[in-house]
Amino acid sequence: MKKAYVIGSNVKKSLSPLIFEYWFKQNKIEGQYLSREIEPDKFDEEIKKILKEDGVCGFNVTIPFKEIIVKKIDRVDEHSKKIGAVNFVSKADSGWLGKNTDWIGFSKAINSGKKKLIKKVAIVIGYGGASKAIIYALRKENFEEIKIFNRTEEKIYHLKNEKGMSPTSLEHLKDCLPEADLVVNTTPVNSLKSLLIQKKINKTLAFDIVYSPQETDFLSNFARENRIYGISMLVYQAAPCFEEWFGVRPTIDQGLFNLLSSHMN
Repeated sequence: MKKAYVIGSNVKKSLSPLIFEYWFKQNKIEGQYLSREIEPDKFDEEIKKILKEDGVCGFNVTIPFKEIIVKKIDRVDEHSKKIGAVNFVSKADSGWLGKNTDWIGFSKAINSGKKKLIKKVAIVIGYGGASKAIIYALRKENFEEIKIFNRTEEKIYHLKNEKGMSPTSLEHLKDCLPEADLVVNTTPVNSLKSLLIQKKINKTLAFDIVYSPQETDFLSNFARENRIYGISMLVYQAAPCFEEWFGVRPTIDQGLFNLLSSHMN
């Protein structure tokens, strides 16, 4: 029986095992997909165990290991190289291969809504591994300008030299939100509470990478019809992982989203 994991420092409540179990039943596949909690100071030790474990065909990587996993595997694909982060590792004949499906999941999520996506100004809040994949996707979607806000400005300062990229001080976020066509939050919700506008923004599409609870404090600033939920990115990024590991392209249907909704806080 093939086995896969999702690894991270806070994956006990991950909905990924539910997604894979749904697809196992849907496709009559005998497989295992388990969450594996790893403390940051134990990462080197634990990742060595996983890479040597019998029956493991791959694993998903979440916060805070998406960037440091790159140094622990044999190679990464072209998208992961450009992004600088991996969320998906597979066992191949040539060793362990890292890929990134976060950018694919994000693109599918923002294009799956009822409203047409205007591709002028996008705002991204945060600059971690998931954020880098989202910025990569936005560039592939041909947004004219991408504004990045981060608490530590030194981390994003180098982006000012890249075409269409605008690193911006977090203190200006309130002023910029109503002008954006799309705003994406990649940070923990609590870190943004002091920056939220506390009134509805009616035109801007909003996406929050946090998927539980579904209605986050961040999304509450935006009209309900303009909210894109993080759970859609989670599902869409998982599908190519499942296909590569278990050889079947899974069907993404309403039954899956209903199941996940019933398990959200």
